[in-house]
Amino acid sequence: MAFISLHKVSYTYMGRQKAAVREISLKLDQAEKIAVTGLNGSGKSTLAKLILGLLKPQSGNITLDGRPVGKYSLVEIGEKIGYVLQNPNQMLFNTSVYNEVAFGLKWKGKSKKEIDYLCKKYLDLFELWDLRAELPFNLSEGQKQLVALSAVLALQPRFLILDEPTKSIDTFRKGRLKDILQEIWRRGTGIMVISHDHDFIAKFDDRRIHMAGGEVVEDAG
Repeated sequence: MAFISLHKVSYTYMGRQKAAVREISLKLDQAEKIAVTGLNGSGKSTLAKLILGLLKPQSGNITLDGRPVGKYSLVEIGEKIGYVLQNPNQMLFNTSVYNEVAFGLKWKGKSKKEIDYLCKKYLDLFELWDLRAELPFNLSEGQKQLVALSAVLALQPRFLILDEPTKSIDTFRKGRLKDILQEIWRRGTGIMVISHDHDFIAKFDDRRIHMAGGEVVEDAG
């Protein structure tokens, strides 16, 4: 049974005539590494938001781990799927970099010792530990993106969706990100990367889903 399953899913934004996503059927396994490609407006981010329950399909159905997505709360979905938005400013709201990563861990009831360990572990991955006391909004766009990613990775979700994760980061950190994603995939986390960065995904994806006009036009891997 697929971890995520979509059957003839469609969605049209209010005030638009053309569907953002049209009759998409996909099965995504937890063990997969998937790249989703396509031009702006092809439906990539809408697809992710439908999977995450942020948008509700107007036709078709989506199941997550064998259960309709609509039966989950957003919190329950977040325990299974980690999501990093294309714009990190929409994800950051705490008073320090440390607190951004610690927030979800505290909510999950982790001990202070565990929180300290996981915050240092994931911020160190991107050489951000020395910035732990900084206000997130004072960081560069690339650093903000990596803080948001660190916060999601620290929660150790079963599946990870990243929307344009390399958009604002430098070449060194792109390499670090690729290595980290490979490692967490080897440990059993499924990964879907939405990206225009062909160099990055060429070194990463085992399966590529290409979208155009709200439809999947190629699914290869």
